[in-house]
Amino acid sequence: MGGVVNVLTRDIAPGFHARVRATGGSYANPPYDVWRFRDYAGAEEGLDATGSYGTELVRASVTGGGWHSDGYREQDRRDHWQTAAKLDWRPLAAMRVTASGSWASDQYETPLIWCTRGGCDDRGQAYQPFMIDTAGRGAFTRSDKGYVSLTLERTASARLAWQARGSWLRTRFNDYQPGNDDAGIANRFGAELRALAHPAEGRVVTVGAEGARADVTSDIFGDHAQNEVAAYGESEQRVGRARLTAGARIDYIAVDGGGLSAVVSPRVGAVLETSAGAWRASAGRGFRGPSLAERFVSTVVSGLVVIPNPDLHPETAWSFELGNAARIAPAVHADAALFWTEAHDLIEPNVNLSTGQIQFRNVARARLAGLDVSLAASPLTPRLTTALAYTFLYARGLAHDTVPERPLAFRPTHLVTLSADYQWHTVSAGGDFRYTSRFERVELYPGDERVAGKVLDLRVGVERGPLSLRGRLANALNYIYNQVPRTLAPVRTLSVTLTWTY
Repeated sequence: MGGVVNVLTRDIAPGFHARVRATGGSYANPPYDVWRFRDYAGAEEGLDATGSYGTELVRASVTGGGWHSDGYREQDRRDHWQTAAKLDWRPLAAMRVTASGSWASDQYETPLIWCTRGGCDDRGQAYQPFMIDTAGRGAFTRSDKGYVSLTLERTASARLAWQARGSWLRTRFNDYQPGNDDAGIANRFGAELRALAHPAEGRVVTVGAEGARADVTSDIFGDHAQNEVAAYGESEQRVGRARLTAGARIDYIAVDGGGLSAVVSPRVGAVLETSAGAWRASAGRGFRGPSLAERFVSTVVSGLVVIPNPDLHPETAWSFELGNAARIAPAVHADAALFWTEAHDLIEPNVNLSTGQIQFRNVARARLAGLDVSLAASPLTPRLTTALAYTFLYARGLAHDTVPERPLAFRPTHLVTLSADYQWHTVSAGGDFRYTSRFERVELYPGDERVAGKVLDLRVGVERGPLSLRGRLANALNYIYNQVPRTLAPVRTLSVTLTWTY
């Protein structure tokens, strides 16, 4: 919902290092002939390479690569290209200057929603999940993204360190659609200054400030700019076996055509080590400001008109958590947590099928509460590791005005993940099974049948010297389902990756 996000990248190791990775794979054909849309099996392939060299003074790395996919459904071809570089300069033992940049380009066909009766060569079926409506044929998108950053880190003393960072993110896209092309260019400039102090034994204090300016020029978002300024501070104190934290953050957001918002977000937390495990508790207020896209979007998607809402307010929420992590046996580790979030002005897409319009709106109040439980064990032999994770989620939009209480859209009540891995010398094998319960409510096409997600992924790997070979069979049972309205989820996909590392 809001707060400080620190992105940490891997340090460049001294000496020369290199890696080359090649991937190939194929998609399963539709399980029924009546759903077939091509006379060959779709494939995917990719290649990337990374090289780095470092000394005690200067270190640098560069990477580049790309991949192609035929896709698993009609009009789903994709090409991706990327490159990145990083330079690390250490003029002093207590100083580091890091410059990095990356660029990525995606060119892909846009399948949009699947075809229903009469919208394509439906072959007598009520819907064709692998085919698209003829009205969407020819849709294509090109999206380019570039990012550069410069960071200065300085350790002034054993008690004080600080960091200054500047960044620039630029994106550009072109959507080519039948009779409705869209395009846009957006920038985000950011700067941050952060200090980390150790004023006393067992105490750590973090303070900082950051600012950002975002702008967009687009025929679907218009010409708009947004300015953000924030200041934050947090103190962590160790008291015996307990660790206590308290902090706050204040954010100001100013949007042309959208007014000014100011939000204060306090947070407190505690961790206590006991013979019954490590107990943790936290409470805090968070927020998320609406993006320029959510405020000002104006376009047409699958025949529905998306209209702007410049009066969107930031989401705010109070969140609480109580949890425990414990080793209940030498080979068994458990973690459980109760969580509760009271959200105000939650931003959700509102779909009005009677008018054929979609608009992002603030939900007056929402409640998300539940339980997270995970269990990890190595039964029988240390070579075998198993895990179970379960989440129960109660997500409701609370009653307001004439709107009754109802489930929040696209939130599953139950999520279960079962995992197992076996390692024998340099050979490994494993798998994951994920169950996602049926959505209680969706915003778009609520009359469509909804099913639970049941996906099994299998993996195998072997390493020998500088080479490693890994295989993955995603959605091994080829379970046909969707979690986005009238959009087929990925089918069974076999991929093999060969990596050489120096």
